[in-house]
Amino acid sequence: MSSVIADVLLVSPNSLIRPVCLEIDDSGHISQIFEGHDPPAGSQVIFDGSGEIYLCAGFIDIHTHGANGFDLTAATLEAVETIAEAKLAEGVTTFLPTTWTETRENKIAMAEAAAAYRENQRFARTPFLHIEGPYLNPEQAGAQDPNCMRSPDVEEIRNLHSICPVGLVSLAVELEGANEFIREMRKLGIVTSAAHSAATYAEFCTAKESGLTHLTHYCNQMSRLHHREVGLVGAGMLDDDIMIEMICDGVHLCPDMVRLVFKHRSKDRIMLITDSIAASHLGDGTYPLGDREIIVEGDAARIREGNLAGSIATYDQLVRNVVEYTGLPLNEIARCSSVNQARSLKLSDRGVIKQGYLADLTLLSPTLEVVATYVGGEARYSA
Repeated sequence: MSSVIADVLLVSPNSLIRPVCLEIDDSGHISQIFEGHDPPAGSQVIFDGSGEIYLCAGFIDIHTHGANGFDLTAATLEAVETIAEAKLAEGVTTFLPTTWTETRENKIAMAEAAAAYRENQRFARTPFLHIEGPYLNPEQAGAQDPNCMRSPDVEEIRNLHSICPVGLVSLAVELEGANEFIREMRKLGIVTSAAHSAATYAEFCTAKESGLTHLTHYCNQMSRLHHREVGLVGAGMLDDDIMIEMICDGVHLCPDMVRLVFKHRSKDRIMLITDSIAASHLGDGTYPLGDREIIVEGDAARIREGNLAGSIATYDQLVRNVVEYTGLPLNEIARCSSVNQARSLKLSDRGVIKQGYLADLTLLSPTLEVVATYVGGEARYSA
């Protein structure tokens, strides 16, 4: 017998929010969507939203280093499982474990840990790794270790890709060999993104011609907008094709900047990310990050030198923030929480609520708190 999620408010970017009942088949896919409040006669109702609960496509976080006391640099199965479980509480059904600037040996260990989790993905799904660093500009290091930064290395990525599929590589596009690297990544089907970069707009354009498609954590650790050189921030405003990652935690981007970007950029080009670290979910305190310490106070996580060190935001918090900052309806923001990420990474079986797609679903309360998270039709988190 098929399972039914009954009397929920469907959040779809292509239509107004409306009451539906959703049927899930035994394979964990969406089999039918029924309009209205009433489930089909004789159906097995596994969740009843009483006409108040929002039903969203499961959130997709393509940039997250850690959560709940672990980050990927620990390079253990326990670390990846802990992150994957924490993400479910945020409404995230698919995430990309994201590396940090480390040695070649530790990069391999991180890939092996992610590969081990992929053998039994019992929490959120993990289709790919996101490699952030070490191909970054030391002048834009932020909280990452400039001593480990180096030029792009195609063979290193080929090796990591053979251990665990790599879906996304973030790099400074002005580095020597970057454009050849981007072209090789495109041949491998790996998306590239400009990150921790001092690139000029001209260098961005050259990288885009080579195959660059994303900007990593927009405005943070990238060349600023200036009236004589618009840099990467200007590229994000000028270029209609580039995909933009945004950390809408009110710290990495102030509310006014979030409003500015959402006003002038297509919702089809914006992707919400957490860029979360191990301290996410833990509150104020001092926490390790590799051989450094992270100090969390309020909404910000910083190294002792004062630089921001990723975020402690949860994904559902980002969604609530964007609603508050912009006043946009939830169905428009749905493009930025799942649709665009799936499209950019060619994950053609998820990202929208549609017949035949995976039943990866996030249920939100009227105040946009996570009520439940389903992966393949299975309830893997319940508040």
